[in-house]
Amino acid sequence: MNIELFIARRKALGLSQKALSDGICTQATLSKFENNGKAPAIRIVAQLCQRLHLQLEDVFPTERVADAAVLKELEKIEFDLITSEYDDAEKRLNQIADLPRHDQETKLQYCFLKGYVAALSQRPISDVLFNFDQIITDLDEQHATIYTQLAYCGTGIAYQNNNENDKAQYYFEKVRHALPDLSLETTASVWRVINLAFYTGSFYASIHENDQSEKLLAYAVKICAQFHVTFYVAKVKFLQAQLTQDATAQRELLSDAAAFARINNNRQLLKKISSYSNSL
Repeated sequence: MNIELFIARRKALGLSQKALSDGICTQATLSKFENNGKAPAIRIVAQLCQRLHLQLEDVFPTERVADAAVLKELEKIEFDLITSEYDDAEKRLNQIADLPRHDQETKLQYCFLKGYVAALSQRPISDVLFNFDQIITDLDEQHATIYTQLAYCGTGIAYQNNNENDKAQYYFEKVRHALPDLSLETTASVWRVINLAFYTGSFYASIHENDQSEKLLAYAVKICAQFHVTFYVAKVKFLQAQLTQDATAQRELLSDAAAFARINNNRQLLKKISSYSNSL
């Protein structure tokens, strides 16, 4: 990335980081990009470049620019996972399946999402593991990125759905131990750490290790509050409602879960909350 050109143009135009980032991203995100090379989503970089009268190609690696169309769809697919719109996610994955993926990050994100959609849609376990094996044994062979932890978590989900809890726990344990050390520097990393905490907490609830589950869910809520992320709150609150033995707390948690689900238009979760509430 040609960050030097980016910074030089900003200064030449007399723009502070705050002025440049206004309405596009946080100043902290821009600062991490300029000082540490932590690139935000490509759409954010594109907007910042437009404000600086630069072409995206002037700053961003050519491979990432070439992947722009795929990355735009992958971002929508990742949000589909949050709102449990798995059919839509699978449709979008099929639409971009034959498009080239040039950048390593794009390849990792594609395999992560394809594996997760297969796992959460309860596709054959061989389909799930094929995608995650590509991450663990090839694309992130050094296990240096969060995608390895996402692959472990997705593998755990697949084994859980296959009623192989011993195998599932092996992978969820890896995630549980790694969670405290995972970076929260970008919006995408925040979403993914919450994802890991939620699904790992959900597994421990399913095997009746409620104390462990509640710790993981509390960590997810803490991150949501710290970074003002509402997307996962509804799912977390709903699971907490199912775990609590306190009737008053349960009503409050269900009310919170429904409220956040409505804010984020999570129709699938609203159906689950309504069904569960009516069964009490």
